Amino acid sequence: MILERPEFSRKMSVEQFTQYYWYKEELKAICKHHELSTQGTKAELESRIIDFLNGKKPTNMRNKNMKVRKNQNSSTITLQTKLIPDGFKFNKQARDFFKDYYQVSKFSFTKDMAAALREAERTGDYNMTVADLLKVYEAGSNVANKKQTAEDKTYEWNQFVTDFNKDSRTKVYKNKMKVAALLWNKVKHQAGPRTYRSELLEKFKDDILPHFYSKKGGLNDDDVSMNRMNR
Repeated sequence: MILERPEFSRKMSVEQFTQYYWYKEELKAICKHHELSTQGTKAELESRIIDFLNGKKPTNMRNKNMKVRKNQNSSTITLQTKLIPDGFKFNKQARDFFKDYYQVSKFSFTKDMAAALREAERTGDYNMTVADLLKVYEAGSNVANKKQTAEDKTYEWNQFVTDFNKDSRTKVYKNKMKVAALLWNKVKHQAGPRTYRSELLEKFKDDILPHFYSKKGGLNDDDVSMNRMNR
């Protein structure tokens, strides 16, 4: 015998509620009628109603915290940026940050990341940071084992050269592209980030030395030869 689903009532038991199927729009209508938050996934709505039936007071602070977050303008994004108080948003600025962090040409936000932000808003977690959001992303996408596309590898090299040229210390080199390529070949097969850092100039100075030249009193070819003899 198939039992007809009863109308929802605050006197309904949790067992009664969970044994029937409810559409998301029905759950939202129930929440709205009983002055509960209508935001979130179907599972979040069901959990909220179950808490309501168990007599728990609503603890959803999402609407308030979402307003706090949206009213803030984050000028820069770092790993330490706090999602709510610093006004983090899933926008072009955030996408560019993640692209640079992972050194990829494209980056897409995930449902897991959006759910984590909603949960932080719901529970009032003002300490959740971009670094925490990255952990959620990596757990869901297994990014550590993700193979790079040829386009991603090209992007890494282009970014490496751009950062290399921005470094004022590289102006002394006779052939900057050769030096950049030399450093790139040093780091691309090593563990760690394949990004340009100024400390690479010091770390691989002996390899770079033949390309060193400055019109303003720097080393010339004779100086290089003498330097080699004196080592």
